[in-house]
Amino acid sequence: MWEKGLKTVWFTFLLVIVVASLALPVTGQENLNNVTRPRTVSKVVSVRTVPNGQEVTITGNVTKLDRGSFAVCDLAGAETMVLLSNSPRMTTHRRGIFRGASIMDATALSIGLKVQVRGRGNERGELVAKWIKFHDSDFRAQTQIDTRAIPIEAEQERMAGQLDETTVVAATARKDARLAQETADKAQNAADVARDQAVTAQTTADAAHTRIAAIDDYEAVQLVTVNFKVGKADLTNDAKAKLDQFASLAMVAKGYVVEIAAFADASGGMDYNHRLTQRRAEAVMDYLVGVCKVPVRRIVIPYSAGEMSPVADNNTRDGRAQNRRAEVKMLVSKGLAAQERVAASNG
Repeated sequence: MWEKGLKTVWFTFLLVIVVASLALPVTGQENLNNVTRPRTVSKVVSVRTVPNGQEVTITGNVTKLDRGSFAVCDLAGAETMVLLSNSPRMTTHRRGIFRGASIMDATALSIGLKVQVRGRGNERGELVAKWIKFHDSDFRAQTQIDTRAIPIEAEQERMAGQLDETTVVAATARKDARLAQETADKAQNAADVARDQAVTAQTTADAAHTRIAAIDDYEAVQLVTVNFKVGKADLTNDAKAKLDQFASLAMVAKGYVVEIAAFADASGGMDYNHRLTQRRAEAVMDYLVGVCKVPVRRIVIPYSAGEMSPVADNNTRDGRAQNRRAEVKMLVSKGLAAQERVAASNG
């Protein structure tokens, strides 16, 4: 009886160990229990700076990727710049007691991937990563497509469709010219009229060829410049008024795209000014699309020029104020503009 009781205790002990091992993947997830699939990347509303030397842990989605660094936006919309300078340990979270974490490298990061990062702040307010974790299910899931590429693809498709339409016009014109010439050969009495028709048709065909050649050639028809305060990417009331007027003109235009380029003065470092002008360009784009309702497909990829291309002397206060700017241009295809002018004259 004593041996039977000892066996019962021993089997009960083994059963407890097995149950505990099955629970480990759930209890050992270190605040990653809510990670399943990549969520939609939060709209960045602020930039977070980490105090120098302070150790923090952040959880969010990857919003930007660069060589040796990336940005993480948390649920509150705060974006933190993360550096990979110390070769941090990067792993997927392990899924069970008999399965270890997979060691990854920086190529595993992608826009939209939800990650957890721990590290210390440096003197520039950036987070120097010590380790990075993410779930393997998130890694396998489809990450977000860079939405600033979608407007370009849509614009290319739209332009291709208009090119096809113009080609049809040219083909129709050539057909009309041949029919007119045949009519002139068969009806000698109407030769003069037929020759006039042939000349008109050929002129139409030549004009169509000219429009085709100029379909990818743009000219700026509207330009507005908005200025920013020192170190800021927020739009002033004056800047919003200028953008509202620009958008009202864009809403009645045809065959146009919007080009946005942002600049800074030379008072900051090169990397800082590049990030600052990127925020300024995105602020202009967000206002035009979100408030002014300019279609996203009309906007090309915004350009952040940093402190390049100054328009005034950076050694003076007034000159620096002029250099803190964003230039917004409305570009119209010369080929499409010519087509509109021909249609208006024919009407």
